[in-house]
Amino acid sequence: MKRVEIHLKDEERETLKAMCSSGVASVRILQRAQILLALDQGILDQQIASVLQVERTRIWRVRQRYLEQQLKGALYDQPRSGRPTEYGDSAEAELVALACSKPPTGYSQWSLPLLTQGCFIVEGEKPYLTDWRIAAWQQPSKRTPTCEPG
Repeated sequence: MKRVEIHLKDEERETLKAMCSSGVASVRILQRAQILLALDQGILDQQIASVLQVERTRIWRVRQRYLEQQLKGALYDQPRSGRPTEYGDSAEAELVALACSKPPTGYSQWSLPLLTQGCFIVEGEKPYLTDWRIAAWQQPSKRTPTCEPG
């Protein structure tokens, strides 16, 4: 298989150099930028892999993505669809409103089981707010969160 050379445009090269020197981007993006700069200089894949401590397949993928999608496609991943949400904004608003209200009689504050009981919203037969979804809204500290502004 013949090695395909890449030649960055001047503005792309300057963008990548600025990105690498600032160090503000994620490691994955900085590594891809370094790979592109090295490929632009004609450095062999094996040398790039050795210096950057990456697999040669990563270099091949970055080169291929640059050739197909240009700079933006080579640096950044495509958005992934992920798992669709099973509840909407209204369910989240209901949970927040419930957590900001006074707890039931006999309790000093809302707990995860109490919030779960209060938020069982049934869509057909399936409850779609469960313990692990509510846990994301709970404070990890021992302080009781207040919902009043100020």
